[in-house]
Amino acid sequence: MNISRRQFLGAAVATSCSALIPEIALPAPVAQQVAPATTIWVGGHSGEFDWQPFNASSWRDAVKQLLGHHGFGNEEEIAAMMTLPDEELRAELKHFHMDVERARKMDGLQPDDIKPHHWIRAGLGACCSRCDSECYADNGGRAIGTEAVCEECLTLTDLIQGGGKWDLDQAEEQLVELMIDEDCDEGAVFAILSKSNDMSVITPAFWTKCLGEARKYV
Repeated sequence: MNISRRQFLGAAVATSCSALIPEIALPAPVAQQVAPATTIWVGGHSGEFDWQPFNASSWRDAVKQLLGHHGFGNEEEIAAMMTLPDEELRAELKHFHMDVERARKMDGLQPDDIKPHHWIRAGLGACCSRCDSECYADNGGRAIGTEAVCEECLTLTDLIQGGGKWDLDQAEEQLVELMIDEDCDEGAVFAILSKSNDMSVITPAFWTKCLGEARKYV
């Protein structure tokens, strides 16, 4: 097929212009926020360890479930109580020394799957997994793996693995005190610690430092 000079020049210009047009970046798709599978509220008697988690759509829904859990009447009686305005309903809860609050850090969990360590991670209280005593997140309670651990049950391993300055200072203080109590008998100290600690986390440098400090007092 013969091509005219005009057609040839037109095609050449079109090709050169297309090479100069920058690629237009398409906007990235906007990530849609997915609502958590559950919205957790917790409620119970103030100061008591009878609090329960509830998957509730609102504060009033959580209160309704709380009243049902603690047997405050049958369905009709609870329904009648739920017709009260918020202020009056809060007054009723206060009268019974009860309260309900959000626990956003538990969102996504099923109520039946919530364990003591989840309560501590949510900044609340739970029973220690090791000694069953009450402990609170704001009073020394820790979530260690899948355990809720009170301050008294924290081991040297827990403190060292915690890694914070306060934790390491506490671990050093505990080890120095134990070494002093055992007259710096390293074998005796090792045997005692081995009963409740993973000794592999105690580095030679940490051990030597504590031993040197203990020897100042023995």
